[in-house]
Parts: sequence; structure tokens; C-alpha cells
Amino acid sequence: MSKPRIVVSRCFLEPVRYNGEIIKDFFIEKLKNYVEFIDVCPEVDIGLGIPRSKLILIKENNFKRLIQPETKRDLTKKMEDYIEERLNNFKDFDGFILKAKSPSCGVGSAKLYDKEGKKVIGRGYGLFAEAIKRRFPFLPLEDEGRLRNQEIKKHFLVRIFTFASLRDLIKDFGAKKLVDFQTKHKYLLMTYSQKHLKLLGQIVAEGKMDLKEKIKKYQEIFYQAFQKRPSRGREINTLRHIIGHLTSKLNQRERKHLEDLITKYEKGWLELKVLLELIRNFAYRFDIKYLLLQSYLNPYPEELGV
Repeated sequence: MSKPRIVVSRCFLEPVRYNGEIIKDFFIEKLKNYVEFIDVCPEVDIGLGIPRSKLILIKENNFKRLIQPETKRDLTKKMEDYIEERLNNFKDFDGFILKAKSPSCGVGSAKLYDKEGKKVIGRGYGLFAEAIKRRFPFLPLEDEGRLRNQEIKKHFLVRIFTFASLRDLIKDFGAKKLVDFQTKHKYLLMTYSQKHLKLLGQIVAEGKMDLKEKIKKYQEIFYQAFQKRPSRGREINTLRHIIGHLTSKLNQRERKHLEDLITKYEKGWLELKVLLELIRNFAYRFDIKYLLLQSYLNPYPEELGV
């Protein structure tokens, strides 16, 4: 499978911060071996130096302006022109990791100042991050601060690796390959959205639709399926469906043990990965190929485990 292609703030890779520093982030360092980074630094790319005077976002009449207080420069138009050109050239990527609190890249964490630039009146998206959110609403967009939350991190990893596998399908598309792809991701889709699982199944089964139109519709709905993190209840529903493939092969004590573990997970006493490891072990033991191919059991490299 192709590596996920992730747009990342350049300051995680090079010393381009406004103060000339590089940001060291453990998770991003770990990701380097598993994804392809496309780096950006909107502030440097519009011609600002390193180091440079600090920028701030001013909110006035529901509009944001990018201001450099020390020089009194209004860089809003220059940044907006850069963003438009840059986003028009983005293609074949799977998500974004941007710098928290940055006036260009902050994901809901950038400080917003009053029109005099003196008082912080709230927080919001940086100009670059906000444009990404509008242009690519179904792709994962996070900053390094949010990715310290384990559930957000897991959701991000599931999406970028699953979307990378979808890109591979689109590059080498065929009706049989689409069926295989849908089969592989059945339980992952069930966990995220049964509604979208059903819609995608209908697209796969449609025999009269042009193949190009079919993959276009499939891609659109597939992205939408992964918008919201799944609840514990949805995870349990999927686990019970999967265990249905094992029931006839397990003895009474093994079945009871699995049920007890699900109950513990339901109460928050057990991590999901423990259940998944046990199910994988049973799938290997009984050579249940249908389960072993399911992306739900291993949606991203174990080394990135959270």
C-alpha cells in the first residue's frame, strides 16, 4: 500500500518558526517512517524572513486580518492569494498536521485579537487552516496539540491509512477490486457509520453504473463515512458481529471469556486493543481468512499504536 501523503507545517521539519526555532514533536517524528510529508510554511512562502516579527490575527466585523504589529503591515491579501494558489495545486493527499496556535496554521487554537490588536477576544482557525477546512471538509485536519489526545490520534491514523488505500484503489480501479476493497473495510465502515456502509454496498452492487461514475460516488461517500469518531457502542456492535464468525469454533469457556472481556470494555475497564489481539489470535488459530483480511483489526501500523 502507498504511504499516506500528509501536508505538514514545515516548522516540524526545519527551523522556520518566527523565532528561528524548529518544533520537535514525538508523534510527528514517529510518523516520518510511515507517511510521505508535503511541507508548507505559509509565512515563509509569502516572503517573510527567518526570524521574523510576530504575526497576529485581528477579528473585525466577522472578518479576519493578518497583521504584523511591529511593522504595521497588513498581510491578509498576500496570504489569501498564496493560499488560493497553493490549495489549487494540492492533489493526492490524505490529511493535514499543522502548527497549533499559529495565525496561519492553528486548528481552532489561534488567538484572535480585537481591532486594535491589543486584547485577545477568542480563538479560531488560522487563515491557511480555515481555507483547508472549507476546501477539503472530509480530510483529517489536526494540529500537534490536538493529536496528543489518544482518541483523536487514533481517529486520525485510521483515516489517513484508510484514505491512502482508497487512493491505491482509484489508481488501479476495477469492479472486482472494488468488491474486494469493500469487503476488506466492511467492519471498519460498520464501526464508523452503518448508514454509509449500506450506501457504499449499494454502489458496489449497482451493475448498470459507469465504472468511472461508480468510483467517483464511492470515493465521495467513503470519505464522508469517516467524519465522526465511533462510539464505544458502535465498537461493541462490530465486535459482536466479528465474534459471530468465531462462536461455532470456540468452546464454552472461551465464548464466556470473550463476553466477559466485552463487558469490561463496555465499562471502560479494558482497552479495545486487548480484544482485537485476542480476536486476531483466534482468527489465526482457525485460519479464518475473511477476518484476517479485515482492516478493522489492524487499520494502521502497530508501531504507531496509541
